[in-house]
Amino acid sequence: MAAVLMLSNLSVQRGGTTLLSDLCCSCNAGEVVVILGPNGAGKSSLLLALAGLIPATGLIELNAAPLHSYSRHELSRHVAWQGELPPTEFGLTVQQRLELAAGEQSANIENVATCMDVKPLLHRPLGELSSGERQRVELAALMLRDVPLWLLDEPTAHLDLKHQIHCIHMLKEQRTRGRAIVMVLHDLQQALAIADALILIDGKGNAEYGAAARLSDSQTLSQLFDASVITQGDVLVPDYGGQS
Repeated sequence: MAAVLMLSNLSVQRGGTTLLSDLCCSCNAGEVVVILGPNGAGKSSLLLALAGLIPATGLIELNAAPLHSYSRHELSRHVAWQGELPPTEFGLTVQQRLELAAGEQSANIENVATCMDVKPLLHRPLGELSSGERQRVELAALMLRDVPLWLLDEPTAHLDLKHQIHCIHMLKEQRTRGRAIVMVLHDLQQALAIADALILIDGKGNAEYGAAARLSDSQTLSQLFDASVITQGDVLVPDYGGQS
């Protein structure tokens, strides 16, 4: 598989604090890398660094070229970002939001809107939608960006159970099409259902990368979150019945 993203000795600092250091990893075409860690550990900051939106030290390579060698316009043709819900004060309808994302791909809007269950919302203003509906609109906008690398910050946030499941299935489908995906998740079951590899950020400046099968054990995840993660059958789950 071709490496879409390569990180070598990457370190990220914000506000004078080292969030992570010496991270080396890759994300290949047709692969999903999930970032896990406690609140404030630096997961979103790592995504921002990968998008070229905040400074970092070390080397980030996109398609074998240094990230800093790309202009913002060039980056937009290679990388798509999904993060916090955008503001709604511009008065856009769902249709207009998707048209902005689609560009020359506007013929795909109806199909994508159907896929993400937002077709009935196309003529409604974004400001009238619930957070879950708006999240589905942003995921539809993401799907209209036919780029090699997706960077996603909690794509299942705000979604009800049905649409969380649908989102994970959609991301798996995108992986089969050769998309490289790096994303932050908080739900362990979602992460382990889709991750090929994990980046674990502990909130103490350390980061570890490896195959999901190697890093997804109860001891490692309990230490990462400073909370009890137990095995129930073949499944890792938070120990809601015990004491952390």
